[in-house]
Amino acid sequence: MSQESCFDIDKGAVHVIEIEAPIEVIETNPVKTPSPITIFHQRLRQAEPVYTVLMDSKEKGRQYLRTGIVYQRQRADTTIGKAAARFYPMMQEIGDEMQAATGAFCQNNRSEDEVGILDLCMVPGGYTGSALKYNPTAKAAGITLPPDKGGHEVLLNSYRSTVLYHDITIFAKEFGVDEAPCTHPRHDSFSLERPFIDQRFDFVMCDGQVLRTHKRPEYRERTEATRLTSSQLILALQRIRHGGTLIILLHKIEALDIMELLHLFSQFSDIEVFKPLRKHAIRSTFYPIAKNVQPSVESARVAVISWKKAWWNATYGGEQGVGAQRLVIDNKYAQGIIDSFGDRFTTLARPVWKIQADALSRTDFTR
Repeated sequence: MSQESCFDIDKGAVHVIEIEAPIEVIETNPVKTPSPITIFHQRLRQAEPVYTVLMDSKEKGRQYLRTGIVYQRQRADTTIGKAAARFYPMMQEIGDEMQAATGAFCQNNRSEDEVGILDLCMVPGGYTGSALKYNPTAKAAGITLPPDKGGHEVLLNSYRSTVLYHDITIFAKEFGVDEAPCTHPRHDSFSLERPFIDQRFDFVMCDGQVLRTHKRPEYRERTEATRLTSSQLILALQRIRHGGTLIILLHKIEALDIMELLHLFSQFSDIEVFKPLRKHAIRSTFYPIAKNVQPSVESARVAVISWKKAWWNATYGGEQGVGAQRLVIDNKYAQGIIDSFGDRFTTLARPVWKIQADALSRTDFTR
């Protein structure tokens, strides 16, 4: 494996990612064949002017945004007190805008008294607050990282809402593992609990992001994002009611793994995407909204199996048995996604690109 540094202008962080090293071929003038996703992005630049504008703006902003890395990290890591209090209503504003644009919090096929809401990685609770606002007799439940492990307090104060403070990534039995490998250095930290196992929810929200304040072993750092995403998706599909709505917070819609995820959801739900105009417009943040989810169909079951495998590999894989990074998506598999879903993906992504491109065009570094 080889390593390559990449800069995320949206999260304000420098990451090191591993990429699959090409097979060595002895040639006088070797020619590297572009990957399917590289070719796809080249075609997007030719066919989608807004995508070209966005990518050019991002490139201009890389050096500019590097200077704000330390400040952004400190601000994100200390979102407590007054800062958290401001973040909570901002999430509610996004929820209101989401509802106006997509009707995401409408449930027309059930009695209001029966509606259930599940918020995974709930803190500070703004999205749950929005869901309760549009479903005034519904009840909500949430799971979120405990404050003593680096999480924050839930600010939502409602008698219709309960919260379980727990690290969502260690529910091993929920993810298909009855007993953690005894060779794992913290095998006794995994839980056999399956929260809300007897409940099904009409709305499930997966908006968790890796927190630098989270107190965890160093070996988890490189795989934590995969573990967190997989944990949320598995729990969501195993708790959502037939016909329910799933809302996910993601970044960089043009990334291959995001395209893969949208393709999976398109097979067992009515998928659309939403990007706030008033908040986070400059960032790559967007929200896939999967309506009419069919969790019991074969494609959904296959997706859950794949996420369980991803969680296991990121948790127990690798030479040391403490987690391995996700394997690079096979070129043949990637080409299949592009062939079958590329046009639909472009239609979904175009409004997201435009909102971000327009917002970036108003910044100092692009003028």
